[in-house]
Amino acid sequence: MEVSYFFRKARSHAFSIESLFDNIQQQVKVQNQFKASKVVVPSIRNVMANIVAAGQKQSDINHITGDIHYVSLGMKKRNTILTIHDCVFLTRFSKWDVKYWLFKFFWYQLPMMRANTITVISEKTKSELIKLTGVRAGKIKVVPNFFDPRFQFSPKVFNAECPRILQIGTKENKNIHNLAVALKGLRCELHIVGYLDAATKETLEENRISYKNFTNLSFEQLKQQYMECDMVSFVSTYEGFGLPILEACAVGRPLVTSRISPMDEIAEDAACKVNPYNTFDIRRGILKVIENAEYRDQLINNGWKMRYRYSIENITNQYSEIYNYIAQQPEVFSIFRPAKAAASFLGLV
Repeated sequence: MEVSYFFRKARSHAFSIESLFDNIQQQVKVQNQFKASKVVVPSIRNVMANIVAAGQKQSDINHITGDIHYVSLGMKKRNTILTIHDCVFLTRFSKWDVKYWLFKFFWYQLPMMRANTITVISEKTKSELIKLTGVRAGKIKVVPNFFDPRFQFSPKVFNAECPRILQIGTKENKNIHNLAVALKGLRCELHIVGYLDAATKETLEENRISYKNFTNLSFEQLKQQYMECDMVSFVSTYEGFGLPILEACAVGRPLVTSRISPMDEIAEDAACKVNPYNTFDIRRGILKVIENAEYRDQLINNGWKMRYRYSIENITNQYSEIYNYIAQQPEVFSIFRPAKAAASFLGLV
């Protein structure tokens, strides 16, 4: 049996999905349960071209890895899995905005109707998806992300005099504006990975933050940033999962993250947790990590203990169970399905 993984066309500023499922694909091959192939859609913006191309390259099991939900429209429903990483498009707009309804129907509900099974990367995303789209809970399986095995534990002497703080991501939800206010007056160097807009640069400069900005990094360059930093800051206001949590733990760096779902549950006791909306609390957490060596070591040790739960072997086994389940299930037709979809779209269920 062959599993085909469908990927969006590569973007210079975004590669987390590709990194995750490239590893899953390779691990599936290693475990010798299935053949595994990779399909990259031909266009970033041409939706119809992507739907047609995906439909022409189907196999026994089709796994849409994320961000191109709509290609499920060209696939057989019985053997298609759709991974949804977050509901950010539905949380970004008001229900009074037409964009909300367009995204709800064309980006979520219609593609989900054309999938046998939906996987999400956290319980938070599952709850949001059910609440915002009305999809039934039984159709959704939670399969978390994993420690990328290419990130290796790399001990480093902590520079308490002027720590290098690593920030991954620059979108509004990454909360760099509050981080900059929290760091004002602290002797540190902030390394930011991702494109910085003019407003964010202005905030950093107003708060006199010593920072360096890095874009279009290769995986090896990103890994080097983790290895060279003293600590990681990830005080986002919204995430579907939060890969930097696992990456910081894998390399062995103390982490400050948000005390909100899903970061709170994923980090467990391997991070100093703060209120991302309170700059004083963010500052408190960062200072605690800088000033308390014993606490830093405790965070690092706790992060190391999470390795099995989020190992690639464990996560691949969870996906493999879904593939086997789908392979054994015939397609079931229901005359009520269109009515349920219409009711969900109108907010009646």
